Amino acid sequence: MRPFHAMRPYPVAIVAGVILAGFTVWITRQAKALERDLDANSQKIALLDKPAPDFHLTSIDGRAVSLADFRGKKLVLMFWATWNNTSHPEMLMLGMTYERARTPESDFNVVGIAVDDERAAVKQFAADSRIQFPVVLDRNREAADAYRIRSIPTALIVDSDGKIIYGIAGAQRNQGEFARHLGISQQDFRMQMGAPRGRGN
Repeated sequence: MRPFHAMRPYPVAIVAGVILAGFTVWITRQAKALERDLDANSQKIALLDKPAPDFHLTSIDGRAVSLADFRGKKLVLMFWATWNNTSHPEMLMLGMTYERARTPESDFNVVGIAVDDERAAVKQFAADSRIQFPVVLDRNREAADAYRIRSIPTALIVDSDGKIIYGIAGAQRNQGEFARHLGISQQDFRMQMGAPRGRGN
């Protein structure tokens, strides 16, 4: 019986293995770069420094609401959804800020725009969270598409002349900048710790 000898890989197989490994590394890097680009694009505010498109939506209590209703004052537009968990703390924080900083003499208003959401779910969230500012339904994404919203939550500030002067997509990272554009104290723009704001509190 002939002695067993381990088969040596052919040079072609070695080259193919090297090429495959190199291709795997390249495609992984390309995928990560694409992911970074998509994430960066989702954070961009497409209409920054441009006129805010008008909208005509219905609030959760049945009232007609449009951008024109708030001309002459700054307006925060919060695009959010009950099905998007990241939206929940943003809406809670904005609700608390509105409660602390908003007075009849204030030069700003807030509107929450629930994107592709159900009225019952939105109304329940607003009630449980004690949201005092108007919340409207954008069931067909008319407003979200008009404002070219790429991700939620996204908060925009429209100035008294109807121009978008500030915006941030995702979780609020720069409360000081947001407060400055809104003309309020940064101390008012924070999440109050303690008892939850659900029903019964």
